[in-house]
Amino acid sequence: MKKYQVFWARTQYLASLVAVVAVLFYLIQHSHTLSVALPTDADQEEAIRVVGAKRIAIDSDSPVMKRLQVVNVETAEVTTPLMTVTGVVIASLGHGDDAENDGCQFYSSELLTAYTDWRIAVADVMFLHKQLADTGLLAETQVNAAQKLVERMERLVAIGTDTEKDLVEAQAALVQVQIQGRKDIHEAQTAIRQAQRTENLLAKQLEQAGLAPSLLNADVENRDIIIADIPESRAGQIAVGQRCEVQFLSLSNQTFIGSVHAIVPVLSAERRSVRVLLSLHHEPEDKLRPGMFAEVGLGTDPREILLAPSEAIVHVGLADYVLVQEEVGVWRVVEVTVGETWSNTVEILNGLQAGDLVLGYGAILMKPSLVKALQFKEPEYSRP
Repeated sequence: MKKYQVFWARTQYLASLVAVVAVLFYLIQHSHTLSVALPTDADQEEAIRVVGAKRIAIDSDSPVMKRLQVVNVETAEVTTPLMTVTGVVIASLGHGDDAENDGCQFYSSELLTAYTDWRIAVADVMFLHKQLADTGLLAETQVNAAQKLVERMERLVAIGTDTEKDLVEAQAALVQVQIQGRKDIHEAQTAIRQAQRTENLLAKQLEQAGLAPSLLNADVENRDIIIADIPESRAGQIAVGQRCEVQFLSLSNQTFIGSVHAIVPVLSAERRSVRVLLSLHHEPEDKLRPGMFAEVGLGTDPREILLAPSEAIVHVGLADYVLVQEEVGVWRVVEVTVGETWSNTVEILNGLQAGDLVLGYGAILMKPSLVKALQFKEPEYSRP
């Protein structure tokens, strides 16, 4: 019985071995029928061709085109900030009981000193203007009195009551009054010019310290001033009058609405940034204090933006490009400036228009051809 089992096991093994050898032989003989025709680089090059400077042709019926998504550039209205930066309250104007500086509270002693000096200079200019008006009035009055005296002396000399000497003395006194009046007016005007130069200098110092004098010349009742630094590369997105939303670290549950009041004209050399002054009206409970830090969302006015799929952006070197349909089967390479990302789309700041057809998903596959299109140069034909 044991010999029979061994014989049967060997027989099964030999049968299995023969079957495996037969299958292998069959596969070797018919291997040509199992090959699959895969697209080659040559096929892809025929479907995608650079046809000019920044122009690429793609066969509409090619497998490559079927893998690409064509989408429409659309507009959308948003109110989200153009950018978010940190800021600090530097002044609370028209609030408090300090009569000496009109109830204004400041973040630093340097700012308070600059403000106080500027207010004194403004008061000096106002006083000197009044002084000039009074000096002019006095000079005019003295000249009129001297003129009337000369006219009276002329009549008296004519009837023989007074001598010519008395008339000459009156005329000399008139000239002297006129000269003195012009001198006094000139000195008053010179004093005003000097005071105005001082005021302008102090205004510049105040502005560089972080507070625009225009805020102080306006109605300052119930107003807080926030200063924020904007990166130099994004300074062009900010303009006076833009709406902003402000949240404070210590008042996280409240959002305050303000506006861009002024842009400091001096660029910070250390930070390479531009300072922006934001104006906020006091909230009823008066919780804001100079020195409080804030998160500022700049540019929250409702605005329309262009949106393109994120997949449509092809980055080459230091620039971003999009393939825009020029005609059926022909795509133009367009450089674009991108902004904020919105879900699976990106804001297009420059380069596209609403309604443009662009390659979306799969556009990255076109990068080698896109680079060739950027480097393409039209052939130069020499004259015979």
